[in-house]
Amino acid sequence: MGRSSLLLILFMLLIGGMSGSFLLPSTLLAQAPSTLDIPTPASVIGHEVGADTKLARWETIVSYFRRLGAASNRVNVRDLEPSTEGAPYLLLEISSEETMADLPRYRKIQSKLADPRLIEGAEDRARILKEAKTTIIVTCGLHSSECAGSQMAMELAYDLATGEDERTKEILEKCIILLVPSANPDGNNKIVDWYNKYIGTPFEGGRMPWLYQKYAGHDNNRDWFMLNLKETRILTDVMYHEWYPTISYDVHQMGNRGPRFFVPPFFDPVNPNVDPLIHQSLLLIGGHMATELQENGKKGVVYKAIYDNWWQGGNRTTPYRHNVVGILTEAASAKMASPVFQTMRDLRGGSRGFPNHDPAVNFPEPWTGGWWRLRDVVDYELLSCRALFTLGARYRDRFVQNHLTLSDKALRLGREEPPFAWLVPPDQRDPGSAEKMIRILQMGGIEAQMAVEAFTADGREYPRGTCVFLAEQPYRPHLKDMMERQEYPDRRQYANGPAEAPYDSAGWTLPLQMGVRTVEVGSAFDKSNLRPIDIFVAQQQVPAADVGVSGFITKRRGNQDYAVLNALLMEGHRVSVLSATWKGYPVGSAVVSRGKKGEPLVPRMRELTTLHRGARFDSLSSIPEEQILDDMGAPRTALYQPWTSSMDEGWTRLVLEEFDFPYETVHNAEIRAGSLRDRFDCIIIPDLSLSSLLNGASDKTMPSPYHGGIGEDGALVLERFVRDGGTLVLMDSATALATDLLRMPVRNRLQGLGQDEFFCPGSLLRLRVDQRHPLGFGFDEEVAAYFNRSQAFEVGKNALLPSKDEKKEGKTRALTEEEIEKKAGSQPVGVAASYADNIVLQSGWILGPDHVRNRAAICEVSFGSGRVVLLGLRVQHRGQPHGTFKFLFNAIYRSTLGDG
Repeated sequence: MGRSSLLLILFMLLIGGMSGSFLLPSTLLAQAPSTLDIPTPASVIGHEVGADTKLARWETIVSYFRRLGAASNRVNVRDLEPSTEGAPYLLLEISSEETMADLPRYRKIQSKLADPRLIEGAEDRARILKEAKTTIIVTCGLHSSECAGSQMAMELAYDLATGEDERTKEILEKCIILLVPSANPDGNNKIVDWYNKYIGTPFEGGRMPWLYQKYAGHDNNRDWFMLNLKETRILTDVMYHEWYPTISYDVHQMGNRGPRFFVPPFFDPVNPNVDPLIHQSLLLIGGHMATELQENGKKGVVYKAIYDNWWQGGNRTTPYRHNVVGILTEAASAKMASPVFQTMRDLRGGSRGFPNHDPAVNFPEPWTGGWWRLRDVVDYELLSCRALFTLGARYRDRFVQNHLTLSDKALRLGREEPPFAWLVPPDQRDPGSAEKMIRILQMGGIEAQMAVEAFTADGREYPRGTCVFLAEQPYRPHLKDMMERQEYPDRRQYANGPAEAPYDSAGWTLPLQMGVRTVEVGSAFDKSNLRPIDIFVAQQQVPAADVGVSGFITKRRGNQDYAVLNALLMEGHRVSVLSATWKGYPVGSAVVSRGKKGEPLVPRMRELTTLHRGARFDSLSSIPEEQILDDMGAPRTALYQPWTSSMDEGWTRLVLEEFDFPYETVHNAEIRAGSLRDRFDCIIIPDLSLSSLLNGASDKTMPSPYHGGIGEDGALVLERFVRDGGTLVLMDSATALATDLLRMPVRNRLQGLGQDEFFCPGSLLRLRVDQRHPLGFGFDEEVAAYFNRSQAFEVGKNALLPSKDEKKEGKTRALTEEEIEKKAGSQPVGVAASYADNIVLQSGWILGPDHVRNRAAICEVSFGSGRVVLLGLRVQHRGQPHGTFKFLFNAIYRSTLGDG
């Protein structure tokens, strides 16, 4: 109840007492408990939610929720940590007045549902099953261009705060609703401002030229196990360390050429770490949503299509592994807030489980066309929320019991079935990555133990300091899904036909991606030497004294070694690279041999190795001979940012910043302007198709100056940059600039193969590394690398011969034998890493592995005075594969290193 309402009631009581009689108006009596003075969304934002061409900016939405929270005792509005760019991140807690008055008790009950070890006997178990509420978290606006959710959230919260109907009362009595109005608040204003700027132009409702999340854009919904992004970490803490919800509902939108609305259940295949009870719950919830929509005349609802339940890392898939029922809906989009008119001719199928737009068991009543508005999206989402909340209330007993059953089951299976644990021994090649992996798992709710003494598991002794993840813990499914290798089933569009693509990744095994050595324990073992740890910290190697130290050396095995080297290079210290083995240190080891301006080196090294835990630098009493040292300068690095909102470019920025690589962002105009060698040593082109790199966005879809790409003129400028001594780094698809346009002696031999011949979605493949090549410095002989429809190169003369298809189609002029000899001789190719010649797949799925076996994956073409580095796969994909970051880091360092 608002302050003005209370004052009015007190005033009337006072007057009534003075006159000897008192009667409250009947309307006031009806509204006094919760509705009087509660603002409507329209009263704050200035228009109805979902109105044509109207979108509220984030600060206006925040203002509304704060006023709502101040006026209603059903709603608590919390400011969590600020977002990546400093915007407020809100969480609304909504329930009955009685429940809101005792929220800490209900949080404690939820923690016991999530971890039955906290339950204090049979009476306590019976009590929490009786008293627990169905706790449902709803996340909106994760993808900011899917703008309806954050707008809808205001009306949803208002309805719950003011509703006096029996259905709303039942929801509030038996549920706790956790509402996240925007899981990406930074993107809200970016989208709204771009939309408003171009209303009434041909670009109305079109895409922005930049990402709506600083680093990830749309990929922010792929970060839920890696936790690179601040927003992901904020919500993960709420989910698995504070509220432990029973159901999670992630509100999304999709394209508008297919169904109007998707509800669960999902498409095949089934991930073995997702419990069958989760799948059955999805069926129950999706059925209620679809029925509610149908009852209200909402057509075009589809289920069991398009989206699958295999992959990890989504805002509804990672919760499955935490015993949470994760819901996704996808609504057809308008053009942001602008209506679109569609006929049946505009609508189509073509997705898995949705071959066409005809009626089907999973698509009983197609939408037949007409105007489609933002308000339509809001209505579908509100009805789905209402259906979910009602189901949660009426089946409270079932959902609460199922939550506890899943938690109990995880503990029992971890106790009774192998694997019983995963070990992370302390002697890691990259201690910093090992620490990060352990911390990621801990942030995701996984419990870690530390061995305080040596212990034995599976007949082998492991030392003190070994980190142990016991399988007997509530979030066992998540731990198991992270640590084991995925085996995606061989799925075809029809028998022996082309591969059926999964929705996202097929394999993601975390230790393989991060280059961390782990051991799976297959039998029970003595745990008496283990102790729980809250925060894992890698063992540090800090210089102890200045006496007798002439310099330092690192084998460059860990990513943190590069962070230290970057600081030293930027400060002007001398950093050199071994061009020959020396006293057991391999070629490529980095030597730091002089402090800046004669300053003592040891104190600075002590600071840096303390800051960058896991860095490994050995002190030297003497410096290697000058003839085996190649000096390295601080690279002047540019990262190309297209006007096509490249997620790969964003993730590259994140990785460079995490390890303190300085860089400058360049765009099309700066590339075309030339004179790049005067400014840069290294230019990085992220994963982009050749067409996108050259042509960018069309001038019909993107306003000036954001349309177009670098063009062929820009490609020639990049060629000149290399001739003049620069290093051009091309990532994955961008390697086509070298292979197809500049016709260097490198060819992607996967090009032109059909999905019935070769297919490898997001999976981890085995590479063999040339450790003496500058791009391979610091690596083991083998490494797992992330392949996502990537490249496999043939190099040398054969790469310059036209393929059968090119000969048949006459696409390009064939080079003469003389031209081939000349080009191959003047552009020698060095291979730093190749796909294994036998077992290639390590996690995920590959069809036709012979096509990549023994082919080059990472190579370098010498050209003029410089070089082109071809990184043929995603070495920094989504900030996840720490084990292959060094390919990118070494390519940058290559730019200021000679040919020794």
